[in-house]
Amino acid sequence: MERMAMAGRGWTLGVSAAALLIAAGCQKQGGTQGGSAQKQGGDQQATASQSSQQAEQSSKQAADADKKAADAQGKMASDQKDVREAQQQLTETQQKAQQDQSKAQQSEQQASQASQQAQQQTASAQQATQPQSGQDTQQPAGAQQSAQASSQQKDVSGQIVSASAQEIVLRQGGGGPDLRLTVGPQTSVMVGGQQGSVSDLKEGTQVRASYSGSADRPQAIRIEAQGASSGKQQ
Repeated sequence: MERMAMAGRGWTLGVSAAALLIAAGCQKQGGTQGGSAQKQGGDQQATASQSSQQAEQSSKQAADADKKAADAQGKMASDQKDVREAQQQLTETQQKAQQDQSKAQQSEQQASQASQQAQQQTASAQQATQPQSGQDTQQPAGAQQSAQASSQQKDVSGQIVSASAQEIVLRQGGGGPDLRLTVGPQTSVMVGGQQGSVSDLKEGTQVRASYSGSADRPQAIRIEAQGASSGKQQ
């Protein structure tokens, strides 16, 4: 009986020890699971905080990007305005250049016309002051006579060899060479004491003439016909 009692107590102790071991194992497992859950919760919280920071950073970057885009649009609008103003200024400059060119062409044409008129006036003045043989002078008779009076006058007598509206050829007495005298509206012609014209001077007519000018272009001032002759001087 005593053995049986001892065996019963031994079995009881064994069962108790096993129960204690099981309880200790469960407690340890529960502690491990609790620690794991706590760690997992901490990791989730850290992840959430990191995501919040990333979202805030992304939002800030988006705001910066929007600001940069707005600045770029403003700068582009300003550049477009500058381009339009430059184009308008270029157009105005081109128009002004065309106007200046047109004015310059008009001034050049006016200058050319003025130069041509000046040349024509100079040529007319030269022709008036320097009449050539075979051409009627355009200078008034009074002015021509006044100019001739200022030069040395010479007198000559002789016989008409030929006469035209531009000149007479006079054969001088004493065997001198024939003298060609330029005549014109300024030349005074007297025939028989009356006013006449060069057409009244016939070949062979004896005349007395006053002239002036150079030896190669003498100008007749006055011609007096003393009488007509029907024959030529031999």
